[in-house]
Order: sequence, then structure tokens, then C-alpha cells
Amino acid sequence: MNKCVTMISSVLLSYAVLIAPAFAGADVGEAMKEMGKSFRMVMKDTDAASLKNDLATLRAAAVKAQSGVPGGMAKQPADSEARKTFSAGMKAFIDEVDVVSKLADEGKVPEAKAEAAKLKDLMKEYHSKLGV
Repeated sequence: MNKCVTMISSVLLSYAVLIAPAFAGADVGEAMKEMGKSFRMVMKDTDAASLKNDLATLRAAAVKAQSGVPGGMAKQPADSEARKTFSAGMKAFIDEVDVVSKLADEGKVPEAKAEAAKLKDLMKEYHSKLGV
């Protein structure tokens, strides 16, 4: 009985290791979709309260994406150029969201939205670098 439990545990663990990258990629993909949706909302916002709310959602999605590995990079080493580029892009994006959020906290909605436009440039830059 003990050997059977050990064998089943080993099989389940092996299966989990094999499918984990697929789920990580899916999580990053979902987070990226949420980022796009939240970015569009940020650009439509007209008041500080909704802007701050949508920026918080955008930042949370970016942090979630940053913590994962995109599906196409799952088999690459952690120190691969693509994964480093992804990490750098996510950090730059989150840092810029923080700049925009500070402006929104100060009630500077037009300035915050002007700064938020830089997020789109970051997205284009890193999507281009990564070929996505």
C-alpha cells in the first residue's frame, strides 16, 4: 500500500511539474488582457477617483504578469535574454504606472493622462523587442 501511495504521489508531482509552465503562460496572458482593458479605461477616465481605481487595477494586473513567465518563454532559462527583456519591460511599465498614480493622487488628471500615454509607448517598445 505504501509503495502504491508513493508511486501515485510521484506521478502526480511529475504531472504538476510538466503542466505548471502552461498555467503560468495562461496567467500571464490573462494578466496582459486585463492590462489592456485597464489601460483603455485609464485613457477614458475623466475624474481622479475612477482614474486611481483603474490605475490600481492596471498595476495589479502588471504585477501578476511580472510574477509569471509567458508561455513562449517557459522553456527558456531564467537568465535568457528574452526573459530579462520581459522582466525589464514589466518593471518599466509598473514604474510608469506609479508615476501616473502619483499624479492622480494629487488630483492632476490631465497631467496623469498625458503621462499615462507613455504606457502605450512602453507596451509597443517591449512587444516589438519580444516579437509579440
